[in-house]
Amino acid sequence: MANDQIFDSRFDVCIILLYTVLNDARTLNIARTLVKHGKSVCIISLGNDAARTTLLAHGITLIPLAGETQGRFVMRWLDFARQVFPLLFRVKARSYWAADGYSLPFGLLFSAFHRAKFIYDSREIYSALGTLQGRAFTQRVIAAMERFCVRFVDKIFTSGQLDSEYLAKRFGIAVPKVVMNLPPYKPHQRFNLIRERFQLSATTRILVYQGMIFHGRGIMKVVEALPFLTDTVFVLFGDGDYADHVRKIAETLGVSHRVLFAGKVSYDELSIWTASADAGMTLIEPISFSYTLALPNKLFEYCMAGIPSLVSDLPAMRHVLEEHAIGRLVAPDATPQELARIINECLTPEAKTDFRIACEQASKRFCWEAQEHIVLELAS
Repeated sequence: MANDQIFDSRFDVCIILLYTVLNDARTLNIARTLVKHGKSVCIISLGNDAARTTLLAHGITLIPLAGETQGRFVMRWLDFARQVFPLLFRVKARSYWAADGYSLPFGLLFSAFHRAKFIYDSREIYSALGTLQGRAFTQRVIAAMERFCVRFVDKIFTSGQLDSEYLAKRFGIAVPKVVMNLPPYKPHQRFNLIRERFQLSATTRILVYQGMIFHGRGIMKVVEALPFLTDTVFVLFGDGDYADHVRKIAETLGVSHRVLFAGKVSYDELSIWTASADAGMTLIEPISFSYTLALPNKLFEYCMAGIPSLVSDLPAMRHVLEEHAIGRLVAPDATPQELARIINECLTPEAKTDFRIACEQASKRFCWEAQEHIVLELAS
C-alpha cells in the first residue's frame, strides 16, 4: 500500500509498538487474528521496507520507523517519539492499541485527537520492571506515566491472570481480560538446524534460551551449570546489553566454546530452531515484582516444540506445571550443581519421551487459536 493510500485510509485498528514488530510474537499474533476476521490493521513500529513487504503479504499495513533496539532507552524513546508525532494527523483509525507501557502516551494522544477507542496491552507490570532494577527514578517516571494514561483507556488486557488481578487493585478497575503469550498451534516435528549451523555432533545435548539477553532471565545460571554438564551446549537466540557480560563469565569458567550466540531470528522462523533443541530454559529470577509474576511466551513455545522446560518455581509458571508436566521446576536459589542434576534428569531418553507426550497434550490447550475470541472481543 502506497503512503498516500495509507494516509487516506481509516483502519479498524492501529497498533503502536516501540520495538521491531517482526520479532514481537504477541503483536504479530494479535494483528493476524484481527486481519483473519476482517479487520483492517496498521502497525507503527521499528522496521524497514522488507518488514513492510512481509507484513503486507499477511494483509497488515506497517509504517516502519528507523531506530536502534539497543543503547540508552530514553534516547531510543525520544527518537521514536520524534518520528511518531508527525503521524498524528495522518494515521486514522477507529481504535489505537498501545502494545506496551512505553507506547501508552502515543496511544492516548492518537485516540484523543481522532476521538477513537484506546486499548492498552499491559504485557508486563510496568510499575515494577526487572530491567529497571536499581534505576528508581526511571521506574517512578514510567509508573506515573502509566497511572496517568490508564485513566483514559477504554480496555486493558494482560498476559496473565495474576497480572490482571494486580492491575485491578492498583488502578481500582475491573479485572482485565487475559491474552496469554501463546504460539499458534503446530504439530510436533523435530529439526536439526542448530546442529548443522554450529557443527555439533549427534550426541551433543542442546539447551536453548530465546528472548532478550538481560539480567534476571536466568541466563547466567545455565552458564554456571555448564562445568557440571558433559557434552552439552547452551544456545541463545536474541540480543541485549547483557550479552557481553555472559561472554566474559563463560570465558572465565572455561565454557565459552559451549555458549553459542545465534543472534536474532524472526518470530516466524524461531519455532523450527526451537524444535532443534533438547530442552528450553525459562529461569526467570524474582528480581522484581514483574518478573515474579512472569508467564513468558518462551515456556509455551518450548512446549509447542515438544521439548521440556527448566522453569523457575514462581507463582504463574508453577501453576502451569502443576496442571501439565511439560518441564521441571527449579528453585530460584538452586546451585549450579543442582541445576545440572535437574538438567541431566530431564534429558534421559525416558524423561524426554514423557515430556514429549505431555507437551503434545498441553500444546492443544496452550495455543494462540484457543484465545482468539478474546482478541476479537477487545476489538469490538
